[in-house]
Amino acid sequence: MQQKKSKGIFWIFSILALIFLLLFSFSIGAANVPMMILTFILLVATFGVGFTVKKKYRENDWL
Repeated sequence: MQQKKSKGIFWIFSILALIFLLLFSFSIGAANVPMMILTFILLVATFGVGFTVKKKYRENDWL
């Protein structure tokens, strides 16, 4: 049986997503369009990487 891998990376992804979501909200409040675009792209990228890593963990039975 394979050893289970650490799930700490998912905490990092969730904290990053939270930070980008907060920054996106602040940029909406400040009407800062370039910051809105940047934080939205970073938020979507963070979710994409997180889900990809989770899929890899499931395929390799590390969860």
